[in-house]
Amino acid sequence: MGGLFFKKGVDKLQPTTKSFFEFELNNIDGQRTQLSQFKGKKAYICVNVACSCGLTSSNYSELVELYKTYSAQGLEILGFPCNQFMGQESKPEPEIKEFVLSKYGVSFPLFQKIEVNGQNTHEVYRYLRLNSSLKVSQNEAKEVPWNFGKFLLNSQGQVVNFYNPDVKPKEMKQEIEKLLNQ
Repeated sequence: MGGLFFKKGVDKLQPTTKSFFEFELNNIDGQRTQLSQFKGKKAYICVNVACSCGLTSSNYSELVELYKTYSAQGLEILGFPCNQFMGQESKPEPEIKEFVLSKYGVSFPLFQKIEVNGQNTHEVYRYLRLNSSLKVSQNEAKEVPWNFGKFLLNSQGQVVNFYNPDVKPKEMKQEIEKLLNQ
């Protein structure tokens, strides 16, 4: 067997005092974007997206379906390509963007690659991990397992749930609808 093995661990992370909407990131085109521009929605899914992953087809298809079904009711999906997970996302952002646009018709916002685990975890993922079921202790969180790990947030930007990659987006419908109807 090849050496494809994902080691799960616990990271010590410095907590942040920022709220979800105070973070700034570069979108996939390299433009600085403040998450505050997405404030006012009823529910958010933050997902670590991929191009080269066995979960890609069904996850993208179902995310696009959720977005088409619920975006007018207040759902926002934010996609973060991850530059970890055994180097799968070695492709540059323009290639990732072209792949998801042409193959899956993705219209939800995409951002530049960020670190989701380890010493250089991006601050938005530090926030997501330390405010979700991945939290182990005050300053520790489990690593995000593989691509298509999904965080569901409410209108205040608080993490409601974390879904492992094998949980399909359509399996989140009930919890999304609950947030949209509040």
